[in-house]
Amino acid sequence: MLISSSVRMWLGSVTLSGLLLVSSLPVFAATQTAPIRPLMKPTRVASTLVPTGTYTEAVRKQMQWIARPVITKTVSTSAKRVSAPGNPVAVSTVPAKTTQTAKSTAKNSKPVQVATSQQKASRSESSDLVDHALSLQGVRYVFGGTSRSGFDCSGYTQYVFRGSGISLPRTAAEQFRVGSSVSRSQLQSGDLVFFTTYASGASHVGIYIGGGSFVSASNSGVSISNLDSGYYANRYLGGRRP
Repeated sequence: MLISSSVRMWLGSVTLSGLLLVSSLPVFAATQTAPIRPLMKPTRVASTLVPTGTYTEAVRKQMQWIARPVITKTVSTSAKRVSAPGNPVAVSTVPAKTTQTAKSTAKNSKPVQVATSQQKASRSESSDLVDHALSLQGVRYVFGGTSRSGFDCSGYTQYVFRGSGISLPRTAAEQFRVGSSVSRSQLQSGDLVFFTTYASGASHVGIYIGGGSFVSASNSGVSISNLDSGYYANRYLGGRRP
């Protein structure tokens, strides 16, 4: 079969184009191929080198394991002990309640005062009693009198002491037998002083106000006299503290 020159020329160009196309394929593939990246993240692998300790401790160290400290508490009646791994033991002393109660009781306790005859005298020293006695100066003398309308000596002392809550017998002789005896040098304001006047024994009584003076209901009424005065100096019998 005869092929024309124009056909031969077309076949030649087609063949040449095909050869050129085949030769260019590897270069295209090389330029278009992208590097393949791994899809999985790298996994941390525990080191196989375990210098000291157990396998569990090595894995915990590699994985940055932080263990929660264990706290052990030991409670007793006298102290509390708290310890933790790697820390020194702390001890806090708790004082017993019985000890605190004993100290508090000793601190708040006060000595108990017992009434004695010496304390009894402080009642007679009351300035209120003496003031009351002096306030009745000028009340007239009445034999057997026991009120502000008139007093005799023992009625006057009975009235004054009753105002201070102290009960006295009715007569001077009976009042001389109550309370405790007081020497003349130990007399205090509010003590009773007795005299022998119109009869033997205690027949007159007054209230000592200090400074050697006393107040009593005499013939001139309620008035102040002195133990060393002319009439009473040689008639003093003694003092009593109700």
